[in-house]
Amino acid sequence: MIVLITGMDGFVGSHAAEYLLSLGGVTLHGTHLPGGSTANIDHLRGRITLHEADITDAEGIARIVLDVRPDNVIHLAGQAFVPTALRDPFGTFTVNIMGGVAVLDAARRQAEASGAGPGVLLVSSGEVYGKLHMEAISEDSPVRPENPYAVSKASVDLIGQEYRRTFGVRVSVVRPFNHAGPRQSPAFVSSDFGRQFALIAEGKSAPVIRAGNLESRRDFTDVRDVVRAYWAILTHPSPHTVFNLCSGRVVAIGELIDMFQEISGIRVTIQTESARTRGGDAPLVAGSYARLHEATGWRPEIPLARTLADVFAYWREEVRRAS
Repeated sequence: MIVLITGMDGFVGSHAAEYLLSLGGVTLHGTHLPGGSTANIDHLRGRITLHEADITDAEGIARIVLDVRPDNVIHLAGQAFVPTALRDPFGTFTVNIMGGVAVLDAARRQAEASGAGPGVLLVSSGEVYGKLHMEAISEDSPVRPENPYAVSKASVDLIGQEYRRTFGVRVSVVRPFNHAGPRQSPAFVSSDFGRQFALIAEGKSAPVIRAGNLESRRDFTDVRDVVRAYWAILTHPSPHTVFNLCSGRVVAIGELIDMFQEISGIRVTIQTESARTRGGDAPLVAGSYARLHEATGWRPEIPLARTLADVFAYWREEVRRAS
């Protein structure tokens, strides 16, 4: 089995690589940005083959796919942060939409050249649903993106479905909700809190946690459960194209701080800052993974407390290394 992961050097990509290697029998290739850091996957050197690639270079991506001839492609390369999309919508649309098209068209070209194209897992986002006031958003819920990042994901989501219908590319589209785990950028809330607690634990910061809206309720899934789900989707043929990926459980952002306090043994003062609050945030984002479970048997296994404990441990090590 040959698998190509675009954006293998990223948060999710590195965990996907670890998981696939743990299965055995997988020859693993990955792309990373020229000149970008490969720190997340340096420990896998010798077990993976890396290709420098700009995901928006359609011809370059096609050359890699035609050379590697993967059985499956997990497309993770892209811009994943809403505030960045608000600052740079053009760049976000270019990377997320045209990068996705580059991968899809490379798969189409491989199929035309060899008669058998790869399965493609195209990663969309739960953000495509916008501010739906529902306890369990399903794949049949209306798509109403409300920021440039969400629009970019909704666009490539629909394009992926079209490549399946029109060109017969074996595309599956997954819409993950919030996920968390070690190596995630501190631009994301659970990692941000974990880093702040680690700085406090190592005596680098006062016991004050800076936060935004503590009342928002979100559905978090451990990244290691996420990559299991990605592989389950690719290896379980289904008549469905689109799958939600979530835990089915919601937690208020303020509860994350409470959990980190228990994990770290540190009591903190919370300082809310308007700069950390995203305007127009939905008060509740909760998904249903019923279709995914029915199709593959997948269900989340790692409790949020363990996820946050691992995030805290990761950041303590990073803070110590930087000292």
